[in-house]
Amino acid sequence: MISERILFVGNTRRNERPYMDPSTRYRCFNIAFSLKELGHVTEVVTMSYFIENIDIAENFKHIVFHRPSLNDERLLQFLYRNKNKKNLIADYDDLIFDVSNIINLPDIEVRDPYLSNVSDYISRNAAANEFFDKFSTSTEPLAEKIKKIKPSSQVSVISNSLSEDYIQLSTKLYSNNAKRKYKLGYFPGTASHNNDFKEISHFIEIYFKENKHGNLFILGPLKLPSSLNKFSHRIDHVKSVIPFSHLPYVKVNVETILAPLSYNEFTACKSGLKFFEAMPLGCQVIATAIPDIDRFESNYLHKCFELDDWIKLLELKSVSKDHYHNDLENTLSKISAIAVAKIWEERFL
Repeated sequence: MISERILFVGNTRRNERPYMDPSTRYRCFNIAFSLKELGHVTEVVTMSYFIENIDIAENFKHIVFHRPSLNDERLLQFLYRNKNKKNLIADYDDLIFDVSNIINLPDIEVRDPYLSNVSDYISRNAAANEFFDKFSTSTEPLAEKIKKIKPSSQVSVISNSLSEDYIQLSTKLYSNNAKRKYKLGYFPGTASHNNDFKEISHFIEIYFKENKHGNLFILGPLKLPSSLNKFSHRIDHVKSVIPFSHLPYVKVNVETILAPLSYNEFTACKSGLKFFEAMPLGCQVIATAIPDIDRFESNYLHKCFELDDWIKLLELKSVSKDHYHNDLENTLSKISAIAVAKIWEERFL
């Protein structure tokens, strides 16, 4: 294939170190780096940089706008002038463009009880989409949402992916065969998962009662349910968020990672990252079976279709090492960055 020039524009507040923004890393950097390995010329910039240096667009034929939002007149003018001149692609990894679904955003009553700020944000994303005919999404349900809103658009599912560096580090840590300190682990990442964890706290309580040596590691902001207070001596909670590059070193100390989600239209569109970030480390994952989780079959994955399925916590056993390499190969066939970049190349070039 002829080498193409592709620009990724990440809509992040981390203007100094955009790679540290998980969404920008997965939706821009991982794909851009892999497309470069395939022979293309790629670059990643932040939205603020793009707005201030809009002439950079002249150097690229294809421009991917991750989470485009019409909050600057200069972007509006650029999209209007270039809609039919360049290959413009809007990229989404969350349901943040559907004004009819605002109420399902996580912790909406706590964060914005009058819906004003979120409504404005969603409407600006929806407005930006009027300038795009091509879309990429991280999951199939997200793609279906866009197809419903813009039936004539070209929508392609470009999964979140794991970089080769992450895969190599994870497999190396697994091969060290070190003893895992924690039976269970929970990694919320943001403060919006209190309700998700609370829903399964009853099953964790049962697990602690049935497993006298069971323990739990939590990394990230979380309000612990009072029902677990009596087990606080078996819960290690680090509230600060650590750099992404450190996460594999932490997760490899955990046998089973918990990935609960309160199921609604918003969460059904989310990525199955909690599973495929953990599997190369040899961690089991017990997770709410959102569609992007349900597409995987693995000895390391335990799906919960109903809330009562979380009783599986009591049934978890160690996975034989004989399964690791086959499960790893099957998982990476869907989410290695180079495999996903080849799909991107086929759909958009």
